[in-house]
Amino acid sequence: MIENPGLFCDEVEKFSNMKLLVKDDLQKLASAAVNSLQQELFFSIAFSAKYVQGLVRVLQQAGTNPEIKNLEQIKNDLTENMEQITATLKILLANESNEVKATLEEKYFSLTAESFVNLRNLLSDLEWVKIYQNHLKRIK
Repeated sequence: MIENPGLFCDEVEKFSNMKLLVKDDLQKLASAAVNSLQQELFFSIAFSAKYVQGLVRVLQQAGTNPEIKNLEQIKNDLTENMEQITATLKILLANESNEVKATLEEKYFSLTAESFVNLRNLLSDLEWVKIYQNHLKRIK
């Protein structure tokens, strides 16, 4: 569980060897989860982000790996999960200030190439959250 969103993000960043790409926004999401008592939702998003990042890696390898046969299913699964993550992130942000919501929605949910890159960066950071969470479970 997250007691201090800033400290939590610092720990994830340290664990990832400083690979977080949008740490400030990740901290805003963690704060939103703590403030709205929706930490389970936050970690559910992190789980989905890790899954989506895996699908993206499979698609990137599809051209060089002839064993990957079900590309249409993978693409459909990716689309479905991206839509689900976006909707869930909006739920997580529902109780945030209008300024925070507007900033994050413009940055991540606009239908632009830049927004898509930003969303991919956020998903990368959320994947690190899930990897860190798995690490903490293993060391207990």
